[in-house]
Amino acid sequence: MKLLLCSCPEIPFDLSAVYRQLADAGYKVHLTPPMCTPAGLKEASTQVRKPGPWLLAACSATHHAGMFKHLLKESRLIDLRCCAGPEEAVGAILLALETTTPPQQLDLPYHQEVLIVGGGVGGCQAALDLANAGYQVYLVDSSLSIGGTMAQLDKTFPTLDCSICILGPKLVEVSTHPNIELLTYAQIDRISGQAGNFAVDVTLKPRYVDMSKCVGCGACAEVCPVIVPSRWNLGLKPRKCIRIIFEQSVPLRSTIEREYCIDCRMCAEACDRQAINLEDEPRSRRLEVGAIILATGAKPFDPSIKSEYGYGRIPGVITNLEYERLICATGPTQGSLITVQGREVERLAFIQCVGSRDRRFLPYCSGYCCTASIKEAMIALEHNPGAEVAIFYNDIRTSGKGFEGLLRRAQKAGVRFIKGLPGLIKEGKDGRAVICYEDLLAGGRRELTVDLAVLAVGLKAPGEALPFADSPPERDASGFYRTRHAILHPLESVTPGIFLVGTSQGPKDICETVCQASGAAARVMALFATLKSAS
Repeated sequence: MKLLLCSCPEIPFDLSAVYRQLADAGYKVHLTPPMCTPAGLKEASTQVRKPGPWLLAACSATHHAGMFKHLLKESRLIDLRCCAGPEEAVGAILLALETTTPPQQLDLPYHQEVLIVGGGVGGCQAALDLANAGYQVYLVDSSLSIGGTMAQLDKTFPTLDCSICILGPKLVEVSTHPNIELLTYAQIDRISGQAGNFAVDVTLKPRYVDMSKCVGCGACAEVCPVIVPSRWNLGLKPRKCIRIIFEQSVPLRSTIEREYCIDCRMCAEACDRQAINLEDEPRSRRLEVGAIILATGAKPFDPSIKSEYGYGRIPGVITNLEYERLICATGPTQGSLITVQGREVERLAFIQCVGSRDRRFLPYCSGYCCTASIKEAMIALEHNPGAEVAIFYNDIRTSGKGFEGLLRRAQKAGVRFIKGLPGLIKEGKDGRAVICYEDLLAGGRRELTVDLAVLAVGLKAPGEALPFADSPPERDASGFYRTRHAILHPLESVTPGIFLVGTSQGPKDICETVCQASGAAARVMALFATLKSAS
């Protein structure tokens, strides 16, 4: 019997030592790349076609049966994970080589459908790439609409293009593609199985509006008497209990939040299409897929924890995402740059590294913040050319294509860059923010009174864990999903068949997220092609 030895990165001992010891003993041993990768699986498939029988020393069938099933027709499988070290592994392999147990047979289904978790720009791009290649895609998002954080932005850097103008057509394309099934307002209950054969249980939450009848006319929201803060606008604008989440929502359908509903049924009377269904119930689905792409995104750091900046206490202190909604034409002020008191903003400051590069909170750089603040400063000057705009920074990191050019344009436009992060923000007259800082270049302690102090908050890992029944993707010390290899396999999780896109694996900007989405889609297609040719 010949031996196929997998160079599994998860084995906690030196497999090359196992290889050398067996080869020196005269056994025919072939060391492959990790068999759970397309390259390793292809090489293993090529080897087992040669005269055998073969013994596969890799992970157990419970881990990778869906990928190894075609290899096991003429071979046996031994699990190296149960071995404590090289000596024990050699002993287990020698014992298996001497036995005559018939090969292990598996007959598991192999699926070429793909599940994408997260409907932001990364999830949408991956879905379109796969769908255009002919694969069936399930795009699942917990929100009422796809679009993610990018849909909340006013403009994008470095070109200052309208965010929804770029994203909107892509969202429509996703919703109308015949190979994409859109599952919004959904909750994933369980993920089980392995690469090639995942089973995913999903619950579709009730909207209390019939999606097939609703046309998004908004008549129901006009008569609804219940007014609550808008989460989409981060509490800066009121909205109705029944509403469409935002103007370019996909799908463009209304939803009732029953926890706020007073059961007045005025919406049902106003709806000409009889789309209101207050007896709606959750619906369950089971999806069978061969690969999963996680585009779950990240969460903004809560600046109220950094109490010295007064967020939540001082009206003039807001976050960068709140600023984006404030200046957006569909936001709470229809794009007017005004304070919460209603006066025009004449002086504002952007403060970098709020939470990021701070050992107390997020020890890493969040990457996007420098260029985003420069973009927001330029937008402020578009709204009010006479405004005084300052950016407090630790280090300016504008490393992307075109980012340095945007920095130069901002400097030329008169944006003031102050090296040194404020130590304190206190409340001044009329709710204005007084920024106390030390200028590290000019020297000396100073104060700057502004109408708005915008905090560039860092990005932290998504808190909720997806319910994997077995072999969940590993997370790093910061909570982001860990890649198989930061350089050689930057889009693959440690769990085979699960791929990572965008901020699910660490802070990214939009451009990098889109690139990773197309890369992950290509890796999925490569995996399917390898499995198909080997089966």
